[in-house]
Amino acid sequence: MTNLSIVLPTYNEKDNIIEIINKIKDVVKNYSIEIIVVDDNSPDGTFEVCKKYFHDDKNIKMILRKTNHGLANSIREGIENTNGEYVVIMDTDFTHEPKLINQMLSMNKTYNIISGSRFCKGGSMEDTMHSILSQIYNKMIKFILQTKIEDNLGGFFCIERKNLMQLPFEKIFYGYGDYYFRLLYFAKKKNFSIAEIPARYTTRTKGKSKSKFFQMAYKYFIEVIKLKINS
Repeated sequence: MTNLSIVLPTYNEKDNIIEIINKIKDVVKNYSIEIIVVDDNSPDGTFEVCKKYFHDDKNIKMILRKTNHGLANSIREGIENTNGEYVVIMDTDFTHEPKLINQMLSMNKTYNIISGSRFCKGGSMEDTMHSILSQIYNKMIKFILQTKIEDNLGGFFCIERKNLMQLPFEKIFYGYGDYYFRLLYFAKKKNFSIAEIPARYTTRTKGKSKSKFFQMAYKYFIEVIKLKINS
C-alpha cells in the first residue's frame, strides 16, 4: 500500500521538474510514495521532459490536462488520482522545501492539516517586498474570515486522504492560489485541527513566475468576500 501521495501541479517547469522529484525521493525515505505530476499542457514541454526521464519509474504518475486549465483544477485532478494514506500538495519551483515533508509527516497523527507557513514564527520569504505585501494581505484575510491561520495562501500542506475527501471540492478547487484559503476555511468548519510549521519560501532560480501579485490580490479579495457572504 502507498503511504504517501505527493501532487505536483506544473506549468512551464521543465527546468525544475526532474530536480524537484529527485530531491523529494532523496529526502522522503521512510514512506512508500507515489508522485503525481499534473501538467497543465505546458508549451515548454514539461510533460514530455518528465515522461522521458521517469518513463520506467512506476512511482511517478503523469497526467496531461488539455482542458479546464488552472492551478486549482490541476490540484483537484491530482488529488482524485491519489492512492496514498496521506497527501502532500506542493509547488515545483523550489519555493516549497522538500525537506519539510518529513516534519509534516511526523505530525500527522496529532493534526489533521500541517501547513508550511511563511508568516508563523520562524517562517520567512526571501523576497522582502513580496513578503511585506503578502503579510498585509494575509492579515486582511484573517480579519475578514476570522481565522487564526497566519498564512492562508501558502499552498504547501499535508493531510490524511480520508479527511481531504470530506471537503466540498466544488466550493474549493477553482481559480488559482485562492483555493487554499477556501480549503483551510472549510477544514475549520469541519473542526479539523491545523498546525502551521515555519517554512522559508525562496525565490525561484529557474523558469518564470506565473504570479502577478496585484492582479491576483484583487481577484482573491473578491473571492474572500464571496466566501464570507455565502458560507
